[in-house]
Amino acid sequence: MSDMRNQDNMIVTAIDVNFSTAGQRLLSDISVHIASGNITMVLGHNGAGKSLLLSALHGLIKPQRGVVVGPPRQKQRMVFQKPILLRRSAREYFEFLCPGLDDHSIQTWFEKANLQPRMTTPARQLSGGESQKLALIGALAGQPDLLFLDEPTAHLDFESTGFIESQIAAAREADTSIVMTSHNRAQAERLAEHVIFMENGKVIEVATAKTFFSSPQTKAAKTYLKHN
Repeated sequence: MSDMRNQDNMIVTAIDVNFSTAGQRLLSDISVHIASGNITMVLGHNGAGKSLLLSALHGLIKPQRGVVVGPPRQKQRMVFQKPILLRRSAREYFEFLCPGLDDHSIQTWFEKANLQPRMTTPARQLSGGESQKLALIGALAGQPDLLFLDEPTAHLDFESTGFIESQIAAAREADTSIVMTSHNRAQAERLAEHVIFMENGKVIEVATAKTFFSSPQTKAAKTYLKHN
């Protein structure tokens, strides 16, 4: 299901994607066509399959049926809700995420995220907001064509949330295509240009953000918006 087909340039396409584990189907007949240069928000209740869909689109899981076509993996990045931090300093972790960056660029990214005083701190000792900012700047410094963000501001403070949203908007202006999940409706309305709404592992509705939030077409989407 997709109404993004009128977009000339697709950054990633999934066709008839199905994924099961332990005999339970978690993604069912997913077909989406995501336009390049946009922020696409994947919405739905907990357990709807949002994070799993991002993993499938990014190539972290292989569907038992169906295909995903997107840019080369080296031109993609994904930031998880809880970044996996290595036993390295914040700077070493950043360099691991984007090898080859010169010292001036590294300093600039840390200053931008207000993390310069924490460069030598073990990455695993950073706060939740600091960890998320570090993972995000590490992804953005690689200048990806396609960026996946799984609940990037969940449980973060106002300052961290504001920084991450500003970087998402800046990446969009630089023509990075972004696919993200969020449980924050206000955030979704601020950032999204397109919405994919999921329920029980299925794509129920796809629309522009303006249409989805003002005139949802399905009962499931109307119920979701009523309670969020």
